[in-house]
Amino acid sequence: MIMRWLARGAVAMAGLLWLSRFFIRDGGIGIVNGVVVFLLIWWVLLFTMLPIGITSQEEAGDVVAGSEPGAPMRPNPAKKLWWTTAITSAIWIAYFFLMHSGVLEQFTPHGGRWG
Repeated sequence: MIMRWLARGAVAMAGLLWLSRFFIRDGGIGIVNGVVVFLLIWWVLLFTMLPIGITSQEEAGDVVAGSEPGAPMRPNPAKKLWWTTAITSAIWIAYFFLMHSGVLEQFTPHGGRWG
């Protein structure tokens, strides 16, 4: 039983050490940094895109009985998710190239100091 726990502990420790490499900043965009920036941009854009192109039932003159008159007629969520992802990808690619070009180096801390 102790050997089983030691083996699991060793595997877990190796996995944690391997995963820790993803959190160590190497001067570029790490995997965690890239995913976090992408998701932040994606959520902000999603909530920006949601009201675009919405026509309420009241504006269309076709209010379904028992529903809110301000409810959208056709919200097109798949189209909005697609455009949100496409625009976010373009912004993220620009962010990637800015970070790797060195243009933003003066605005990021190095060795505990800015600039």
